[in-house]
Amino acid sequence: MVVSSPSLFCAAVVASAHGVQGHVKVKCFLEDPTQLKAYSPFSNEAGEPVFAVKKILSQNKDMLIVSFQGVTDRTKAEELRGAKLMLAQERLPNLSDNTYYHKDLIGLSVMSFEGQSLGTVHALYNFGAGELLELKTLKDSLHMMPFTHEMVPEINLEKGSLRLSKDAESFLEGGES
Repeated sequence: MVVSSPSLFCAAVVASAHGVQGHVKVKCFLEDPTQLKAYSPFSNEAGEPVFAVKKILSQNKDMLIVSFQGVTDRTKAEELRGAKLMLAQERLPNLSDNTYYHKDLIGLSVMSFEGQSLGTVHALYNFGAGELLELKTLKDSLHMMPFTHEMVPEINLEKGSLRLSKDAESFLEGGES
């Protein structure tokens, strides 16, 4: 098992081969997927530069059809399935206000509106209808809630915490068993 360096960020993942000329379908995690080629070359999880984007052939939201240098047939493309395209943290773009990298939010302490500890951020998801925050409570149960400014009005990366609104607390209490 390869463990990626904490200074690396997963910018995209190869989902599958596409066609017979070595093209691959890539799920991009960048704020602007059209910029994928601008960040090339990408490293593997060990930090070795191995993926150079030759061309982006098409795009549908965050899914891209990509041509990599040196990948010229379907067999080579199929071998890349699941490969993570990693970027060194210092190469990451500056984000717009109130935008965060998931890696910076995972592990933050979750605080109630009154400042009591409720647990930690376990994961973030987006299934197409907006971001969802998965919280791990102090009782080790997992709960999801919308990740909106109304539910999470305050994020403080320096303190390592985020604060839920009273509505979010009610939402969370409704899911407690």
